[in-house]
Amino acid sequence: MRAKYTFCFLVAVIFFIFPGVSHAITLEEALNKALTNNLQILLEKEKLKEAEKAKEEAFAGYFPNLALRGSHTHLGELPSIPNPLYPHYGPEKIKVGEQDTTSFTLSVTQPVYTGGQLTLANRQANLNYQSAKERLSQTQTEIIFQVKQAFYSVILAEKNLEITEKALHQAEAHLEVVESFYRSGRISRFDFLRARVEVANLKPDLTYAKNNLDLVRERLATLLSVDSALLKVTGELEFELLDLTLNEAMESAYLFRGDLKALKIQREMAKVSVDSARARNLPSVSFVANYEYTSGGTGGWEDSWNASLVLSFPLFDGGKNRAFVEQRESQVRQIALAISQLQDAIKLEVKKAFLDMQTAKESLFAQEQNIQQAEEALSIAEARYKIGTITQIEVLDAQLALTRAKLGYTKALYDYNIAKASLMKAKGG
Repeated sequence: MRAKYTFCFLVAVIFFIFPGVSHAITLEEALNKALTNNLQILLEKEKLKEAEKAKEEAFAGYFPNLALRGSHTHLGELPSIPNPLYPHYGPEKIKVGEQDTTSFTLSVTQPVYTGGQLTLANRQANLNYQSAKERLSQTQTEIIFQVKQAFYSVILAEKNLEITEKALHQAEAHLEVVESFYRSGRISRFDFLRARVEVANLKPDLTYAKNNLDLVRERLATLLSVDSALLKVTGELEFELLDLTLNEAMESAYLFRGDLKALKIQREMAKVSVDSARARNLPSVSFVANYEYTSGGTGGWEDSWNASLVLSFPLFDGGKNRAFVEQRESQVRQIALAISQLQDAIKLEVKKAFLDMQTAKESLFAQEQNIQQAEEALSIAEARYKIGTITQIEVLDAQLALTRAKLGYTKALYDYNIAKASLMKAKGG
């Protein structure tokens, strides 16, 4: 009983210290980890926070600017003026002012009219925030696809490893039969060597399958920002029909693609930039008020204030602002062309993903039939070989055909799921 409690305690300690070792993650869990931990997504989230603070900064421009300034001045020598009554009265020169002066000034500046520049700056900041949200959404869509691709690649690599191991075990079992036949003189040495060569050929394939599994697992771990040594996955490559037409996928892509929406927002931002550049030619009016509190040393403290309206009207800048406006107008046209270009690329991407999914689906059905036929053929070949009606080469051919059929079926499942994930990404999630 004590040994049982000790074992349970050790298991609990291991689970507490190494929680990742005991749990193989599903696709859904992998996606959640990526959306939480992926560095590219975290970067875009920080950019979104930056854009949010830029909105606050732009909105603060509507409020007055309040500033307090303080200074203390000590003069090494006071300025002086000639005494007109000298030498009859007083010194030759009369000193003016105080040697030590302390002052505090409270200033208020309030924009009254800016030609719409404050409003345009706020609209620009809001559009930039929306663009950052769309970029984050597009990045999440892209990472979701990459995680699915990497996750399916791990499952495919595991299946390939499993199939290769089974093929090797089957070839080794067949070699034992062939070796017994060879020793009894029922087959030639050529057939015996062929069986040994087949086993030898499968061993490098097994090594390649193991190495490939390590590589694709490392890729998935990088996307999830976790240690690949602790990463295990669970799941199967399954066929789930996606009920979606090509036209529906196209419409969805044009409506929901984050990169397209972000580019359209950039076009609006460029238009706002044009308006903002034109507003530079308009006058601006600001209200400025100052309250000053000054001490002249022995003279005590005195206060004073002033208020003014400041008008600024640009008259001539050598054509600088006109050139700036034309630059922004060119940017609007450039973005419009980029939108058309992206729409064409989206159309091609959606169509390719849709056709790839259809092709993979047809290949999947064909490979499923191939496996059934290959299994039946191998069973017949092994039975015939044992009674000596066929040669060992025919058995090896049947084994190879079954291995290829299983690999082909797994690859077709992988291709279908990748094509479906590509279509989901292409249509905007």
